[in-house]
Amino acid sequence: MGIIELMNERDSENLNKEKKKKDLGPPLKILLADDTAVNLALATKLLKRRGHDVIAVEDGLLAYEAFKEGTFDVVLMDIHMPVMDGLESTAKIRDYEASENSRPPTAIIAMTANNEQSDHEIYLKSGMNGIITKPLDIKTVVTQIREIITSFSG
Repeated sequence: MGIIELMNERDSENLNKEKKKKDLGPPLKILLADDTAVNLALATKLLKRRGHDVIAVEDGLLAYEAFKEGTFDVVLMDIHMPVMDGLESTAKIRDYEASENSRPPTAIIAMTANNEQSDHEIYLKSGMNGIITKPLDIKTVVTQIREIITSFSG
């Protein structure tokens, strides 16, 4: 096999790897809130690899402030964070949306290691639109995000 054939083969393999990393569907603008630095860095990296635009913050107050400053397709919100937790941040975001008549509601998805159904019901009643359990599997996360956004926006 010649050098050109090897280069073409390598380029083809790299292209196939890149295609696998891309998400199905258009890129999303995602607000990601998690107080664990490793979770935040890993989720940001994996979502960006799939072509999404990610704004990452470390607590609920910063999530609320970032939400007011931008528009997002979805918010991924950890539940237990310092300064302001995910439930309080969600309530503030929903109040802000209600005060901004021209702004459509944004899907907010809880990210939690908690698997208790009763707690999941509390998250949904608080204004969240779905739940993703940790540890995060990026393929599952992307699929769940798309399903929740679709069901939320009708």
